[in-house]
Amino acid sequence: MELNVITPRTKSMLYAMEAQPTLIEEISVVQTMDPQLERIREEILVGKAPQFVIHEDGTIRFHNQVYVPTIEELKKKILDEGYDTPYLVHLGEINYIRI
Repeated sequence: MELNVITPRTKSMLYAMEAQPTLIEEISVVQTMDPQLERIREEILVGKAPQFVIHEDGTIRFHNQVYVPTIEELKKKILDEGYDTPYLVHLGEINYIRI
């Protein structure tokens, strides 16, 4: 996607923006490729996995915690995001990601 930004009294500039998926979107995609989670998804739909839910963002959650499949690259990315964040993040009970 390209964006042309023109502001008063300045020269015109051309910027290029790249959209990248968020971690939740990446987790959601990876969850769809996990055979164990596919079985759990089917159990959720027939009411046989009450401790799991399909969240409105499409992710499978266990007791409201995002289920992250065992993919070391993704887990490292999640941990790096937390370590590299320049602000304090409290990982309370809401939107907690279990690794």
